[in-house]
Amino acid sequence: MNEPIVIVGGFLSQGNDYRPWQTRFQARPYNRKTYIVPLTRLEWLSKGDDTFRHQIPALQAVVEQARRETKAEKVWLVCHSAGGRIARLWMGEKSYHGNRCGGHPLVRGVIFLGSPYFTEEPWAVKSSKFANLYYPGAFYPEIKYVSVIGKAIFGRPNGSISERVAHSCYKYLHPENPKRWGDGVITVSSANVPGANNIILDNVHHVAFLGRPGYLEPDALAIWGKHLLPD
Repeated sequence: MNEPIVIVGGFLSQGNDYRPWQTRFQARPYNRKTYIVPLTRLEWLSKGDDTFRHQIPALQAVVEQARRETKAEKVWLVCHSAGGRIARLWMGEKSYHGNRCGGHPLVRGVIFLGSPYFTEEPWAVKSSKFANLYYPGAFYPEIKYVSVIGKAIFGRPNGSISERVAHSCYKYLHPENPKRWGDGVITVSSANVPGANNIILDNVHHVAFLGRPGYLEPDALAIWGKHLLPD
């Protein structure tokens, strides 16, 4: 059996948001049993803080379930937005705010989708600095690291509505200069992971909305999804 996939969702997301992803990866040509870390928006709001410590046990539990049910030694992690940071913290060897981590021996590869490697977001800077200090870049050589970011909207303070919204989002990442390209929420430059296979996708947005293509859009998936094809 192909190694399973565990989807780690982004900030304020919930499991149902990623059901289409699960359906896609369980079908041909991937044929991988796929699990979703079952966080809800209420849990993000009620348990969330600037450490992201409450989300780590949920990831650990799903990885254990995936390995138990499929008899696989390792999993693939597909991480959207802040889910990438949660995965990096869990893979690391150091305990983190009471959580025993060290999940890296259980991971074959990790794919970040619109996940900031660097950020100045007030709600994320603490966890980001910890991860970048102790596990910089593609830290574990035995793990395949892929970072995918959309290049869809240039942040402009006086542009279109989309450009102004993007500018406001990018300002959290780059307070000094948010005028740059990104997926509408995360910038191209902030998603660059040193040592990883970094992929930039034109016209791909942070989430699919009102006809705007997201990371699961067929042309985009054909590029980054090839890493999930059976050997």
